[in-house]
Amino acid sequence: MLEVLTNPNKFFETRKKGRENLKIPVFIVLISGIIGGISAFLSSSIMMEAMAKTLPPEAQGFMSFMPISTAIGAVIFSFIIWLIVAAVFFGISCIFKGEGNFKRTLEFVGYGYIPTIIGGLISLVLVYNFITTVQIPTITTTDPTKIKEVIAPLMKSPMMMLSSAVGMLFMLWSANIWVFGLKHARNLSTKNALITVAIPVAAYILYSVYRMLGW
Repeated sequence: MLEVLTNPNKFFETRKKGRENLKIPVFIVLISGIIGGISAFLSSSIMMEAMAKTLPPEAQGFMSFMPISTAIGAVIFSFIIWLIVAAVFFGISCIFKGEGNFKRTLEFVGYGYIPTIIGGLISLVLVYNFITTVQIPTITTTDPTKIKEVIAPLMKSPMMMLSSAVGMLFMLWSANIWVFGLKHARNLSTKNALITVAIPVAAYILYSVYRMLGW
C-alpha cells in the first residue's frame, strides 16, 4: 500500500492487472471524511459557543445538534466529492480519447486520497491547537455580514492560514498520485494524464487561495 505514495506509477500498473475493487478506496475516503468531520465538529462547536448568548433558548436547543450534523455532513460530502472528482477526471480524459471504465477510475482516484488523511491529521492538530489557545470573541448579532467581520480575523490567523496551506500542499501530493492513476485507469500518456488532473486541481487551489485571502 505504501507503494502508492512512493511509486504510484508502478503501483497502478500492477493494480490494473487485477479486477476493479472499491473496498480499499471506500475505506480510504471514509477515514479522510471522518478526520474532516472531526475538524468540522470542533469548528462548529466553537461557533456555537461564541453565539450561545445571542440565540434564544429554543434556538439553542436546536442548534446544539449542529456540530454533530456538520460532522456527519462532512463524512457524506467526502464521498460525494470523490464521485465528482472521478467524474470530472473521467470527462476530461474523454477529450484525450481515454479508454477504461468509470469504476476503475473511481477506484484509482480513491487511492489518491491517502495524502489527504495525512494532511487532515496535521490540520486537525492545528485547528485543535487554535481553538484551545485563542480567545474566541462572543458574537452578539445574527447578521451574517457582521458575523463574518468578527470571524474574518480569526480565519486569517497564522494557525488557520497554515492549516489551509497544509491542505493545499497535500492536495498536490494527491494530484501526483492521480496523474499516474488516470494514466493507467484510462490508458493515457503521462502528459495527457497530467493535463487531465492539473485543470481541476489548479482551479481548486486558486479558489482555496482566493477564499483564504478573501476572508
